Amino acid sequence: MKVAFINGSPRRGSGVSARLLRALEERLPGCEVSCGWGEACGAYVFAFPLYVDGIPSNLLRELVAHERGLPPGARIYAIVNNGFYEGEQNAPALAILRNWSRRAGLAWGQGIGVGAGPMLDSVPPDRGPMKALGRALDTLAANILAGAGGEDIYTRPGFPRALYKLGGTASFRAEAKKNGLSKRDVERVGL
Repeated sequence: MKVAFINGSPRRGSGVSARLLRALEERLPGCEVSCGWGEACGAYVFAFPLYVDGIPSNLLRELVAHERGLPPGARIYAIVNNGFYEGEQNAPALAILRNWSRRAGLAWGQGIGVGAGPMLDSVPPDRGPMKALGRALDTLAANILAGAGGEDIYTRPGFPRALYKLGGTASFRAEAKKNGLSKRDVERVGL
């Protein structure tokens, strides 16, 4: 089976979306995976970060450009990640891609909404607090291999939201300090 991976992140190979596609590829033994729109495939997997509850503009342009160029009936799958704790924040972006696939005459397969995406910089998607994401990727891979669809899955880290928020605040403050902002500057904007 041929599967195309479309990395819709403006960061391309260095972002969370690329890591998620690599983790999915490991779960697709025997599949011929291509990267991009060029080949006719039975399945297309889009991975991208959430941008204001939607799809990044660079990916939207590509969707419009390729709306009629994909094989009729091909299945569309998606992995959307964000920096929020809850993966459910990605539901509007998945709905946009689902509607595009219908308009383009393609079959919706399944989507994963990944919460706490920045954690993947330090925790693999099937370890520790990200085990739920590993299970979601296993389910997505099984559906891709079977040419099947499934309910969208939303993941969040396996530890309290308050700890995630605390870690995020510490990270923001460290970045602010690195960029020459004082503690007072940071407190003024509420970080």
